[in-house]
Amino acid sequence: MPGLFKKEREELLGEIENVLHVEFDDDFKTQVTAMTIFIGTIFVLRVFSSGRLKALSGEHVLDISALNDANLFKEVFLAYLNAAVLEPILAIGGMQEVQGIQVVIELFTLGSICWWIWLITDAFDFEDITQFYKYHVDIKAEREKDPKRFAWLQLKDLNKDAEIEQKVLSGSVTRDIALWFMIACIGAAWLPGGVTHRDVLHAYVVLFCWIIMHHLCRRATHWSTGYLMTFFFPSTALMPLEYCLPLMDVADTVEDIEW
Repeated sequence: MPGLFKKEREELLGEIENVLHVEFDDDFKTQVTAMTIFIGTIFVLRVFSSGRLKALSGEHVLDISALNDANLFKEVFLAYLNAAVLEPILAIGGMQEVQGIQVVIELFTLGSICWWIWLITDAFDFEDITQFYKYHVDIKAEREKDPKRFAWLQLKDLNKDAEIEQKVLSGSVTRDIALWFMIACIGAAWLPGGVTHRDVLHAYVVLFCWIIMHHLCRRATHWSTGYLMTFFFPSTALMPLEYCLPLMDVADTVEDIEW
């Protein structure tokens, strides 16, 4: 395990050192190594559990009241993220001179916060689901009646889209790694080196918010077994929500659902 991604890690650190004209000390490299090993280990576990995560079938229970709680807490989560995203920008802009390690920390902090904003926003946005239904069900039926009128409309293969959505619902590494990185940052802060607990304060808060959000999502609905499974793989807990949220819109979309 110590040699996991060793070449890629060294190349990345080398590129950063060349760009910022700094040299990282051994303690900082140890912290980066520990983070890489942790993320690599979780990734391997994700690969071995992929078969279990893909076994999504049958009916699933939805608690509308719990879903509403999750939707409300999402606003709190996003409010914090939107406020926190300014801090690394102001910190970099306020530097009198470029400080190598600090710039790297602030840039990674900025990237991770933006990552979480995208993750949470995507999970609670069901417009793509309703758009898909509108085009592939309602408008498709009209096109079959009047092909000339809808000659401009090109629809994707329904079976291929279903396979893609199935893969996303069974877990997405690009989404899950957002949590792995935060946990890795917290772990690195406990080791001697340039990354301190103050530097990863946002990681602590994001992890705390995710603990609450995950519990609320599990109360609303869960499409895979295991509490820890959905905790460490956020996409498995969050992505099913976009299929459930239309049920909350009783003024509009719920009328289009076929029971």
